[in-house]
Amino acid sequence: MKKIDWHAHYISPGYNDYLDECFKGKGDGISTPTFSVDAYLKLMRALDIEFGVLSISSPHISAALDEDILPLTEEVNQYGAQIVAEHPDKLGFLATLPLPFVEESIETIDHALDKHNALGFTLPTNARGIYLGEPVIDDVLAKLNARHAIVAIHPNEPKPSVAVMKDVILPPLMEFIFDTTRTIIYMSQQNVFSKYPHIQWIVPHGGAVLPIIAQRVKIGNETFNHSNNTDDLEQVMKHLHFDLAGIVIPYQLANLLPWADENKIIYGSDSPYTPHKAVHVLSEQLEENDIVSSSTLEAILYQNGKELLNKYKK
Repeated sequence: MKKIDWHAHYISPGYNDYLDECFKGKGDGISTPTFSVDAYLKLMRALDIEFGVLSISSPHISAALDEDILPLTEEVNQYGAQIVAEHPDKLGFLATLPLPFVEESIETIDHALDKHNALGFTLPTNARGIYLGEPVIDDVLAKLNARHAIVAIHPNEPKPSVAVMKDVILPPLMEFIFDTTRTIIYMSQQNVFSKYPHIQWIVPHGGAVLPIIAQRVKIGNETFNHSNNTDDLEQVMKHLHFDLAGIVIPYQLANLLPWADENKIIYGSDSPYTPHKAVHVLSEQLEENDIVSSSTLEAILYQNGKELLNKYKK
């Protein structure tokens, strides 16, 4: 079935070097996968992906030395822009910001949109332990709101990390899911979604465990009178986009549907961090699932992503 892929990754030479230097080639405990444009285009042909949106994955570049973050930001974004320029009908990219640096991130927003033709941005759940929603980066979100930007959130290892567990349970397997969940809930408590209504947020990996914990948070806030002047999490989830990168069949998609607007659920391959053999298997699971109707499935795989793309593609 035809698809638009909103969650795929590229690895620039500079980002690859960063992973080698800062993480010995094992960012988040996982060996850096091999990336090539040709390999991704081959995957697109095999899975009938009409258009793919690429971004840098985790670890976020904020783990670099202060003096290295700005040059790395520009290298990453320039490389993404180059890929898109070579394949404009097939590929787009989400630019990276040099968080937690505020003024530099604000400048990068205009540069990425106006010079690099980025479709939007990828933001980590946290950069050096500073989470989305913390007042220190409000000006960055205000700028993204002013530009009506698409922002795809990507999990980053929580800070401080759960050191006692990270060597036993790889962060992408558990902590990524929890960090995504805690970030969205924290953002709702900080009124991020009502303060910056023009940002189009994409939440990864089927909404993590938000569908399971959202009701608990909502009812708990009401019970303990903690919900005054905070965004209503139930309403927030109806306005968010959710990508289906990763393993979402049979549990996550079924749990997400009652909370989300099904017209805002979109496809994601997570290539190449999800090996292409596994991407094929996960794609087959989605196409053969009996959780949604065929018309809803077609919308999730293609139409919803296409509509979002048409709004912002230059």
